[in-house]
Amino acid sequence: MHPCPMIDLLVYALASLNGNGLQPNCPCLPASREETTAVASAVDDHRAIRKILNEPMPDAPTMVMLYGKGGHLATNEYSIIAVRNADGSWQGSAVGRSQVSIVDAPFTPMKKVEWELGMEEGQRLDEAISRRCPSKRPPKTSTPSRPPPRDFIPERIDVVTPNMSVTTFYVSVYRDKFAAMIRPPK
Repeated sequence: MHPCPMIDLLVYALASLNGNGLQPNCPCLPASREETTAVASAVDDHRAIRKILNEPMPDAPTMVMLYGKGGHLATNEYSIIAVRNADGSWQGSAVGRSQVSIVDAPFTPMKKVEWELGMEEGQRLDEAISRRCPSKRPPKTSTPSRPPPRDFIPERIDVVTPNMSVTTFYVSVYRDKFAAMIRPPK
C-alpha cells in the first residue's frame, strides 16, 4: 500500500475511468456531429405510428424516443418514448404493430405498455443525456462486415431537450446500453 491512502484512492479512481474521463459502460450522447447529422430524425415516424394506433404523442421539453421498424418473417414497427416530467420523474410508453410477411396481411397492434422509471434509473438517464462522448465505432476497414441477423430491426433514438436541438443516432452494439435505459421493463 502507498504511504498515503488518499493517493491510492485517487489512483484507483483514475484507473476505473476510461480514456475520456467517463465511467466505463456509462451511456452518453454521441459527440461526433458526423454520427448524428447523417441520421434522419424519427420524430415524424413516432407521430405517424401513434396516430395510426390512436395513441397520443407525448409532448414534453425533455424526451428520449426509440423508433424501430423491420424484421424477417414479420415486420415490427414500434415507438418507445420516455418523458421527463416537471418533477424530474420519468414515464415511459411503448406502442407498436406487427405484420406477418404475407401480401396484404393486416397489421396487428402490439400490447401498449406504460411504466415509470425508478428514481435511480431516471437519474442515470438524466446523466446520460447531459453529456457527450466520443464514438466507439471501430475504424473503417476494407473488409466487408457480416450482414445483420435475419430478425434485425434498425432503431433510431431521438433525444429532445430544451437547451439542445434534437439529437438522433442509430442504436448499435455500442449504443445499446443507452437504448436499454428506456425500453419497457420485462
